[in-house]
Amino acid sequence: MIIPFPTPERRLVRRIEQLISRAQANHFHQVTISRGTHEPIHEWERLVEQFDDSDQVRVIHITHHDILLSWRLPTTGLAS
Repeated sequence: MIIPFPTPERRLVRRIEQLISRAQANHFHQVTISRGTHEPIHEWERLVEQFDDSDQVRVIHITHHDILLSWRLPTTGLAS
């Protein structure tokens, strides 16, 4: 059985998902993400563009290779 290696895009997405999950678990609701030196620039730019297009995530560009993602958890609409 041959197990394919994940694509550079899949590795980047997986790394960012892990960072976001860690931030949610700690109730930060924001995380700084930097492009890894081994990650293709076109994949990084495409992913940042997807975040920019999202209504649920605020993207603050720190440098060309660093961003701050900030989000709010969805509300249930119930008074607490």
